Amino acid sequence: MNKTSSIAVFAAVVICIAAIVAVTLFSDTFVATNAADTVFFTLQGDDSIGNLDGKTFQAGPKMTYVSISQDGNLILATSSGSDTVFAYDSDGNKLAEIPVGKTPKGVKIHPTQDLAFVANENSGTISVIDLQTLESIKDIPVGKIPHNIVFHPNGITAYVTIQGGDEVAIIDISSLTKTNAIPVGALPHNLDITLDGKFLFVTNIGTNDVAVIDLNSNEIIKRIPVSTGHHGIDIPPFGNKIFVSGIGDDKVNVIDASSLELIKQIQVGKGPHGLRSDQNANFVYVSVSQTNEIVVIDVNSLEISDRISPGKTPFWVAIPGNP
Repeated sequence: MNKTSSIAVFAAVVICIAAIVAVTLFSDTFVATNAADTVFFTLQGDDSIGNLDGKTFQAGPKMTYVSISQDGNLILATSSGSDTVFAYDSDGNKLAEIPVGKTPKGVKIHPTQDLAFVANENSGTISVIDLQTLESIKDIPVGKIPHNIVFHPNGITAYVTIQGGDEVAIIDISSLTKTNAIPVGALPHNLDITLDGKFLFVTNIGTNDVAVIDLNSNEIIKRIPVSTGHHGIDIPPFGNKIFVSGIGDDKVNVIDASSLELIKQIQVGKGPHGLRSDQNANFVYVSVSQTNEIVVIDVNSLEISDRISPGKTPFWVAIPGNP
């Protein structure tokens, strides 16, 4: 074998090894991301929960928010019309109907502990659900009209939008008590946190903007104008973009996470609200309530890649790893 042939053979071996390593490292993520039934949403017009695999789970009146466990095996969804949280497994088997406070809205499953939080708008409380027993074990007073929750990546703190107090409440997970609050602006609605836990982004209905909070100081460092609320927000785990919906308009707003500037508005149809990226941050799934669609946005091109008709009035979206 001459020198040129030896180099060619060596290069081929290196490429094969690299391919094997890539498959080993990324195959599990690829399968999880492309499984249609990992994208769940509430269907207000059908009183149900659905997924992109075509399954629907009958639930209660005015299904609002939905959350899913990291492994995708537990789904919790709020019925604002019956003051109940419905619990299902991923196959659609009903596990429990959990009574909570008045007009439950946001629900969030803790990423590492057997707890879930539910924001009860007309009770001014957060219901704490034990995921082992699927029962509400405590109500935490937080203020007037709590709406939604996000957990800090460190797992020891939760943040809750308080629409009636124009603030974000801070909850200590170990004591299950409200410890502080951050003023944010008029009618804070939904919120998300960066993967490193340094910044909290809060949408405000009253001013149609996003408040960016430095969590080292708990101070607002920027306000970013967006389309008409009320809003959903998602910060994909990878990349440099933040997505904000506006149900009072037809747009999804795209924010550059470095400059904190609005860089694009994508017309998706009337009434976009819930939105979540997949685990690899390749696509964002948007529930468009007035057109009865789930619109899929390509994160790289910022173009619409698909439109799916799942049922009546899709409202909120949840994906394992991004509940």
